[in-house]
Amino acid sequence: MRQITQHFQPPLLWQQFEDLTEAVLPMVYGASTADKIGRVGQAQDGVDVHLKRSRAGSVGVQCKRLDSTDENNNTLPGGAITQTMLKAEVDKARRFTPSLDLWILATTAKRDARIQRYARKLDEANRKVGSFEIKLWFWDDYIAFLNSYSGVQRNYYADVIKLRDTREQDILILEVISTAFHRPALTDPLSIEAPDDMLRALRDTQAALRHGELVDRQSRHVIRKALGGWRAVCEPVWQSKLRLVDETLSRVRIATVRGIKDGRLQSNGGFFTNVDPTLGDEIERDRADCIRALNEVLLDAGLPLI
Repeated sequence: MRQITQHFQPPLLWQQFEDLTEAVLPMVYGASTADKIGRVGQAQDGVDVHLKRSRAGSVGVQCKRLDSTDENNNTLPGGAITQTMLKAEVDKARRFTPSLDLWILATTAKRDARIQRYARKLDEANRKVGSFEIKLWFWDDYIAFLNSYSGVQRNYYADVIKLRDTREQDILILEVISTAFHRPALTDPLSIEAPDDMLRALRDTQAALRHGELVDRQSRHVIRKALGGWRAVCEPVWQSKLRLVDETLSRVRIATVRGIKDGRLQSNGGFFTNVDPTLGDEIERDRADCIRALNEVLLDAGLPLI
């Protein structure tokens, strides 16, 4: 059954928009926390919220809760980003320390094709000189984030909409994660695994664990989705164990990649044929630990084991 997308209104105060961005940013780029920069009146060099370490590197976000006014100077929701504003904020962000890998202008305004075209030109020019990538987040994107990350949705919009029972939501997330772990890459001996298939399966499994999205192996389409991954699980013990599963799965993926690169995992005819015993034992042990920890959670939740 498909989830129905819920609409959300932007926060009324710019401080609340920054708070929401601080909560969403780590979810999108796979980090533990984000930090707000400075306080009112302090120079921020084009960055309101910053991620030090993430899969996108150093990420900075400038938040703009924009409003326009009518002929009576009454505020109207929305507003527009101008090219002048965007260029000025990009120039400021170049002064930010530490240097950024990705800079985002986040706004409560509606998506605007013209400013998107201009942002793409700025991004191309910026990257040609070795500077950061440029992206835009409109309120349309925040609606998608809020529908994907149920924990953030509960924290910021619990009084606006009626959310499902937290245990029911936890069960939905666990069912997606459990389905993702029913893969040979987590259970079959390394000697009958194909390197490319195994690495793709590990990435897909970790995506389901972190984001609650299950992708079809062939079509690459999302075939099942819960609102969030392990971070959105409300039961503290389950969340803690799933975090350990995520960390262990990362070790498996990193060890596999390194083993392929340094020759400790060799393949022929599309399958691993020569596996270093020490590395092989490490990978097998970590895979078994993932399944064991996940089964503890599934057993406690009354769901079928892997």
